[in-house]
Amino acid sequence: MARSKATQRIVEAAVTHFAAANYDGASLSAIAEAVGIRKASLYAHFASKEALFMAAFEEALSKERAFVDDCFADEKSQALPGSGYCQALVRRFGDVAHLRFFLRASYMSPAALAEPIDALHEAYLAQLKTLFLDKLSRWEKATVTPTSTQVARFGETYLGIVDSLQVKLIYTTAELGERRLAALLSTFEDSLTHHLYTSTTS
Repeated sequence: MARSKATQRIVEAAVTHFAAANYDGASLSAIAEAVGIRKASLYAHFASKEALFMAAFEEALSKERAFVDDCFADEKSQALPGSGYCQALVRRFGDVAHLRFFLRASYMSPAALAEPIDALHEAYLAQLKTLFLDKLSRWEKATVTPTSTQVARFGETYLGIVDSLQVKLIYTTAELGERRLAALLSTFEDSLTHHLYTSTTS
């Protein structure tokens, strides 16, 4: 459903505020002030703090899913499949409010919203897995076609890398996240190469 300009401004302000304060520390008064309206006016657009949080999450998710599509579309066929998005997570986490909010809300959602947020997060993961497997099927370094069992395992492993990286970014620092990612991607590439590359030289 299309939002009015006023509602969209509230949602965008909420994304930024929730990214900094999380749900429990967030203030509807602060969000209203950022938009230039009274707190009471928020209730003309959203029935509750939970409703606004959910709208903000959906906004952040929409932006991140669009970025995911663009990131995978730009990844070269010789690159390690999915590595570009993982590297972008580290690079963007400190500067992109919607990404910080999306990740923190996904892993630390309010109890009342855990089920719908988890469902939306799973849809995001399914998108990542589909795009990763598409890139894997066209990876220039692969000379062997993976079996269906290998495809399933590689897809889950990629999601495990993303999950580990996201949790590391949420709870520690980008520097530690970058270190974690370098180790994971190196090991993952070694595994893919071992299973999907056969030298043509004798």
